[in-house]
Amino acid sequence: MFKKNIILKGKHAEYMKKLHSILNVSNGIKLFNRNLDVYIFAPIIGIVYGRTALVDNELKDDTSIHTEQLQGELDVLTYNYRLIMLLAQKDTLSLEERMDRAFRYDKDEGKRKAGDELFEQYVLGGIEVLYEKIMEESKEMDQYLQNIFKFISEYNERYNSMIENDKIYDLCRLASD
Repeated sequence: MFKKNIILKGKHAEYMKKLHSILNVSNGIKLFNRNLDVYIFAPIIGIVYGRTALVDNELKDDTSIHTEQLQGELDVLTYNYRLIMLLAQKDTLSLEERMDRAFRYDKDEGKRKAGDELFEQYVLGGIEVLYEKIMEESKEMDQYLQNIFKFISEYNERYNSMIENDKIYDLCRLASD
């Protein structure tokens, strides 16, 4: 996992670039300092908002995240991947199958493929949500800041109602048995 460059295409590349560049004020503070920061946050947003998306090839735009950057955040990326694999498709996959995807298929690309594709869909869906909530219909800094505040409040409510740390801990404990 996360051993090669990640290339985003089409509208998702465009959205990521815009999210990465927002709030680039004179003192260097940004909402997302790197494309990688958007990529780290996006799958969590995707799962919390129940949003997936497919690769968009209509626009010719692309952007990438290099392997070296990915390796620097491997613990966070792996945690996010495992979390998505445990929480996604509860209605269609058994707990055992979700735990296999989350923990047991790391070294087998063939078995991991479906999980990797699902993770990518949540990343792309999360990028869309971030863009819609923060960027759309904003043209001035005050609007961006208001959208960010609203989004953080809404996300906090959704996240806290969806994911309970005790349940995640129980799933992880079961996986180690």
